[in-house]
Amino acid sequence: MKTLKYFSMMFLMLVVSISMVSCGEDDESAISDNGSFLEGDYVGTLKPMGYTDAPARAYVTLTRRAKDVVSFACSCETFDVNTNPVNLTIEERGNGLMYLTSESSYSVEGTSNNGSLTITFSMGNDEWFFSGMKD
Repeated sequence: MKTLKYFSMMFLMLVVSISMVSCGEDDESAISDNGSFLEGDYVGTLKPMGYTDAPARAYVTLTRRAKDVVSFACSCETFDVNTNPVNLTIEERGNGLMYLTSESSYSVEGTSNNGSLTITFSMGNDEWFFSGMKD
């Protein structure tokens, strides 16, 4: 009888000790650093919106400023476009889709998804459309 009581007590202790172990999430809620993810050089085409000009090769550089902010600069020799850096706020919408909007009154907005980048911006009286991939 003492042996049965001993084994039942051991079994109870085993069950209690197993159930006390918490099943925490393996991937802790890490702070997502979208600025580092988007940072880099993008190569693509630039086209003036509303004109029939053929698109020209252009380069965009996104530089991380914070985990949710990058600065945007575009250059294209064909159209003589060389923008000053503009800070863009990153808003993640799920499935890798990120919206970029200007922090200031500059008219710059775009999206990024799986290494591709599309941005529209105004420069002078012209509005431009860039579409490209991360280099």
